[in-house]
Amino acid sequence: MYVYKKETNLSFEEAVDKVKEELKKDGFGILSEIRVDELFKEKLGLDMEEYVILGACNPKFSSQLIRIDYDSGAFLPCNILVYVKGGKTYVSLLLPTRAMEITGNEELLKVAGRVEEILKRVVGGV
Repeated sequence: MYVYKKETNLSFEEAVDKVKEELKKDGFGILSEIRVDELFKEKLGLDMEEYVILGACNPKFSSQLIRIDYDSGAFLPCNILVYVKGGKTYVSLLLPTRAMEITGNEELLKVAGRVEEILKRVVGGV
C-alpha cells in the first residue's frame, strides 16, 4: 500500500476546505493546488469528476529533511488528493515513509514517519 485513503461524507469543496483547515492546525501550508479536472478539460477536452492535488508542506519538517539530505527536497511537498469518483468524495495521501524508503536513509525515514502520523490524522479526520 502506498497511499492512505478515506471516503468522506463531505462534498468535494467541503473536503478540500477541511483538509486545509486541519493541515494549518499542524503547521502545514499549501504550496500548490492543481485542479486536475480543470487542467484535463482545458488541455485535452476531457471531462472528469472533481480532482485536486494539494501540495502540503511544513517548514519545520522540510528543513529537517533537507539538512539531512539536500536531494530529499525531491520528495517535497507531500501530496494530498481530494477527488470525486462515482459520486463519492475521497481524500488520499501518498505515504511519506513509502516514498522515502527508497533512499535507505534511516534519518529521513524517522522524520517521514512523524510527518506521516500527522498527515494520516488529517486525512482520517476529514
